[in-house]
Amino acid sequence: MAYDNDLIAGKLRRWEKYLEHYRLPEEIPSFGLYMEQVVQLLKQYLSYLPPELKQSQTITAAAINNYVRTKMLPEPRKKKYYRIHIAYLLMICTLKQALSLSMLQTLLPGDLPEDEVKRAYTAYALRHRLCAQYFVDQVKLSAA
Repeated sequence: MAYDNDLIAGKLRRWEKYLEHYRLPEEIPSFGLYMEQVVQLLKQYLSYLPPELKQSQTITAAAINNYVRTKMLPEPRKKKYYRIHIAYLLMICTLKQALSLSMLQTLLPGDLPEDEVKRAYTAYALRHRLCAQYFVDQVKLSAA
């Protein structure tokens, strides 16, 4: 099968551009957000994908409700979502691209104490950044 090297290099460079500037947020708002605000915030946080690869809906209210129902995510407090919920959702949304939801339930139990979620999210954001940098470095080597 013949590949168009220029096309592949172009796509890789495009991914490089997006990943080079993307970082999972280090600080997540600590005040409560309603569902629609959470959906908008997550769309902002997860906007690193090139336009042609973005799903029309990065995250939906129905998906969030499903994560709560299946105990992947703690229940909201008085219909508001807080830092712990956003951290879970960021990890779920980025990991679900490669892992099944049942694997995610094992990796991220929805009943962890808030300090453990904070530690897990901080470590995850660092690993995410390192993986993105590794990808960028590999693209630069391949494109050269």
